[in-house]
Amino acid sequence: MQKAIIRTAVLTDSEGIAAVHIQSWRETYTGIMPQQRLDSMNMERSAKHWQANISGAFTVLVAEVEGRVVGFASGGDNREQPDCETGIGNACDCELGALYLLQEFHGRGIGKALFNRFVELMKQEKRQTMVVWVAEKNKSTGFYAAMGGELVDRKILMVCEEPIPVLGYRYAIENQHHSQ
Repeated sequence: MQKAIIRTAVLTDSEGIAAVHIQSWRETYTGIMPQQRLDSMNMERSAKHWQANISGAFTVLVAEVEGRVVGFASGGDNREQPDCETGIGNACDCELGALYLLQEFHGRGIGKALFNRFVELMKQEKRQTMVVWVAEKNKSTGFYAAMGGELVDRKILMVCEEPIPVLGYRYAIENQHHSQ
């Protein structure tokens, strides 16, 4: 197995990102997100969404193994979230909005490499604090805590009219240690 290459996404990555997005959501969120939401995900819509993000003001990274996109990270300016318990997450100046990796590639340091590269890019943009929102029942909450996140906020996200508890982890970017 080759080592993963972490690089900035280009438009031709949109289908690979969409495939990872859909598969990783189905692997991760079955029993957490409403099945209706998981079933409604489709390649064409998702690929168009990722083309717009790559072309827009978002930072989008991909993890590539043997020429195949196996994970991605995306974010940028913090999107204000309504109805947060503390508002601390909203005070951050950037957000890691998505970090997804195919399940078969978990435990190889690829998620950590995507996270660290994203933080490096935010640091280059002179960002100081970052928030990550993650579903409370998502097993990756441990990953975000291990990456140095401080649990600072909580909110309820409505998905297909179902309440999903979501946690906000805050990172002080200048304090992040980038181990590979």
